[in-house]
Amino acid sequence: MKTPTLAVLCVLLGTTTVHADAARFEARLSQENVTLDQMIEVVITLDRDGNQALESYRPPQAPDLELLHSGTSEQMQMTIVNGRQSVRVVEEHQYVFRARKKGAFQISAASARVGGQALQTKPLVVHVAPIQKNAMTLPQQPQPGLSQSLPPSEPVRADDELFIDASCDKPRAYLGQQVTCTWRLFTRADIIKNRATSEPKLEDFWSEDLLIPGSYTAWDRQVVNGQDYVVATVLKKALFPLKAGKLTITPLGMEITTMQSMFGANASTVRQSKSLSIEARPLPVAGRPPAFDSANIGQLGLVATVDRTTIRGDEAITLRLTLSGAGNIRNARLARLDPKSFDGWKLFDPTTKETLQRSDVVRGEKLYTILLMPKRGGTLTIPAVELPYFDPVAEKYQIAKSAQLTIHVEGEPTLATTTTGTTAPENLLAQQLRPIRSRNTVRSHVGDSLWRGRLGLLLLAGPPSLWLLILIADRLRRSLGQETEGRKRRRARRAANKRIRVGEYHIKANRPSAFFAESARVIYEHLEYRLGQKVEAYTLAELRSVLESRGFSKETAEAVVKELESCDFARFAPSASGPGEMKAALRRVRTLIEWIEQARLGKEAA
Repeated sequence: MKTPTLAVLCVLLGTTTVHADAARFEARLSQENVTLDQMIEVVITLDRDGNQALESYRPPQAPDLELLHSGTSEQMQMTIVNGRQSVRVVEEHQYVFRARKKGAFQISAASARVGGQALQTKPLVVHVAPIQKNAMTLPQQPQPGLSQSLPPSEPVRADDELFIDASCDKPRAYLGQQVTCTWRLFTRADIIKNRATSEPKLEDFWSEDLLIPGSYTAWDRQVVNGQDYVVATVLKKALFPLKAGKLTITPLGMEITTMQSMFGANASTVRQSKSLSIEARPLPVAGRPPAFDSANIGQLGLVATVDRTTIRGDEAITLRLTLSGAGNIRNARLARLDPKSFDGWKLFDPTTKETLQRSDVVRGEKLYTILLMPKRGGTLTIPAVELPYFDPVAEKYQIAKSAQLTIHVEGEPTLATTTTGTTAPENLLAQQLRPIRSRNTVRSHVGDSLWRGRLGLLLLAGPPSLWLLILIADRLRRSLGQETEGRKRRRARRAANKRIRVGEYHIKANRPSAFFAESARVIYEHLEYRLGQKVEAYTLAELRSVLESRGFSKETAEAVVKELESCDFARFAPSASGPGEMKAALRRVRTLIEWIEQARLGKEAA
């Protein structure tokens, strides 16, 4: 999960800056005057030359404030001027605090050491006032990326780091009326992955998906009970009640893995939303049309069109009835057309086609296509078609009615007649029947077609080809089973990259001890791969002697020993190492892995 950068969300008021050569180190405060229900956001920016190493970083301290969130982002900017390349690294450390009481509170200076030079920001002061009793919040449309105050449908505990909120746009609805239900995930932690463990049961509803979880999830920010949350819609459905009474929607269950929990024994957390209840009201009896179908609920319309208005007597026309509007279009239906009302026409069974538009309100159209053949010439009419429906918004029955159409038929229809004057039925199978041929003997052509066709060639070439494939597969299996130097190198590189990724997770979770232990393990394992023996039991002085005796250069051996000493020191003094120092150590470990692989080893000295 990627959360929006806090510096973009706020108008940054307080700014203090320290310059040291090419380095810029500054602290910015979102607001100098806040109330007890507002968050305090601080951004520390370090802009330095890419050739300058970040040796240490110490975050600001605010003992009178509660730290709710901290995060780090890094950008690299490369420029080329007159053929000369320069790289700058911009690090941003974001901190979100909350005040426990009113008053003026100081946020101490942040400090860093870059390229042997000490940098320090100026301390910041924030003034916290009590919550205004007569304050009024005006409703506003939510905008992506901006904080907004929107309490959930039920109270949440202040210590809930993540929860699932379920809500519907209306508690009561008529049968067949749309109810939009939304399930949203609120979190204050960095989510690695999530999946649904139990879907809501919707036996008493016809449902249409308005939002289906995919690979990309859109996140927004909201404030709930004074807490800053990141929120995403994980499921959204349009529900149409199928029976009257109190209907229940079961909870949505999800398994969620966060950055804080992924390294624990139970890496995933299971959360459930609340269950929802909808009161479905029966349709009123008063004013119900006789031909009303209970599936026709919504705001509906009916339009009739034809492909031509003038035809010959031996031609047919296509009548299209388009039922459109808002509602459960998939279930809406026209009554069967009465042939008696279509005087002078022969009707064929209709075909239907549906088109849905899923937004907050389900809309669409259902197209009925009907073929009409004239029975006589002259001017014929296609009568208006009526569709009784119930409008749940107006709470009354309506009738959608198409227009009456006039068709001009030129000439009389031509009908084939027999000698007795009766109409001969049309033979639809005449083109598909083959003549019967009589033979004295029964003979089959299956064998001839089998051996003379392609299938016969495949049957003949199949066994030798299969044997050849078996030989090739066996040779390939033997070659893949051999342990080569290149295979050992690739396996060691994969193991090192895997541990480096784990180290990156430790940096994001701000675990210095775990990070430096993982870095030391990467170096030891890669040395064991090159030397072919265990080296972790050696002291650092013995390890230096072993590396030089096996062919490592003095510079490589000294760099390995120095990095292992730094890892041991940082493991037992984690407070002295910040995210910047851990990222610099990770770059040094990657460089050491390349040096270890490139070293030319000789025989071990006696």
